[in-house]
Amino acid sequence: MMLSPHTPSTMKFSFTALLKLLVLLPGLALAQGSTPSKAPAKALAASAPMGFSREKASDICTSAPRSEWLTQDEMKLLAEHRGYRIKTFKLAKGDCYEIYGFDREGRIVEAYFNPATSRLVRQNIAK
Repeated sequence: MMLSPHTPSTMKFSFTALLKLLVLLPGLALAQGSTPSKAPAKALAASAPMGFSREKASDICTSAPRSEWLTQDEMKLLAEHRGYRIKTFKLAKGDCYEIYGFDREGRIVEAYFNPATSRLVRQNIAK
């Protein structure tokens, strides 16, 4: 099989993205629970910082420079891997990635993620 001259840089990018995902995967199991059963809302709420509100400009997800952030495509991929079905994805106030869509159980959800670590910061589930 013959490789084109552009393959090594493509392979390097793919390998870098894969490496980032592999580094983050152990944290995914902790954020979601170790089994595919329903994660209790209390466990998710416990991981969110106290006092986080959408209205306060002082609430931030990260202070890391944007050069250290995951790309939006990488974050979307990680969120889908965690079971989210994304309808809307955007950068929210406070430097958070914000997802509107559905969780693993099919509930309507609004979720905020740290763009540098992909950690779930806060999640609102419609009742």
